[in-house]
Amino acid sequence: MNAISNFTFHNDYNVRVQLIDAEPWFCLADVCCVLSVDRTSRLLRDLDEKGLADCHTPTNGGNQKIKFVNEPNLYRIIFRSNKPEAKQFQDWVFNEVLPTIRKTGKYEAPKPVEKRNYLNNSDMNNIKRLIWTCADHFGHKGSFNQAIWACLRDVTGVPSPAKFEVEHLPVLAEEFKRILNIVQPFLDMQYECQTLLIKRVIRGRADHTVLQALLDNMRNAANQSDNQFKEALQKQLPAMFNQECLNLINRRPNHYDHYEYNERLI
Repeated sequence: MNAISNFTFHNDYNVRVQLIDAEPWFCLADVCCVLSVDRTSRLLRDLDEKGLADCHTPTNGGNQKIKFVNEPNLYRIIFRSNKPEAKQFQDWVFNEVLPTIRKTGKYEAPKPVEKRNYLNNSDMNNIKRLIWTCADHFGHKGSFNQAIWACLRDVTGVPSPAKFEVEHLPVLAEEFKRILNIVQPFLDMQYECQTLLIKRVIRGRADHTVLQALLDNMRNAANQSDNQFKEALQKQLPAMFNQECLNLINRRPNHYDHYEYNERLI
């Protein structure tokens, strides 16, 4: 005989089991308690005598002789039970406990599955809001959108379409800041170019041949109002962007869905 192992069914019932000749035997009293079956002489008569064994078992009151039943007798007892959990107990023993005992010689309760803390819909709306902040200024919005999603997947190591988790939020925020640092100089030049183009070429009716020179020298050619416009723009976009990053990290509710910036699954 082997040392007795204990396992718990539904976190409420302790059942003792031990190996006899390499086969699992179950404590009769524990099984009857789980299944609400009375341990009467009639029950014992209905069981196979070859599947009954009196084993010296350590208890709080010292070693006692306790009756154990083999696997066939275990199922006979299960069939006598009218308890709704009887089928669950049978499936659990058959599919989980017995294979484990036969493989390792003892029962090891399965490790609880760690609950994953996935981002919710509001978090995803915050992410799409940040993508909108970066991508909406560009003509090729769809391509820019997909490029940002690819960056977010790469930096977190989460493949598409798997869900991001709360622990990824700081990494996502830092990646958005990296993207803005790349985008910002381009946006500055774009807005400045548009402003000067409207003033000099369209309103000022300058010859279109000066356009290339204008583009090459627009920073030096910008007057004081242009510089003020650029400085205001430089302050406005990062301030809004930083606030959106804080919203993402702090998981502030966002019910507006920039659905046009959903990740496109390929």
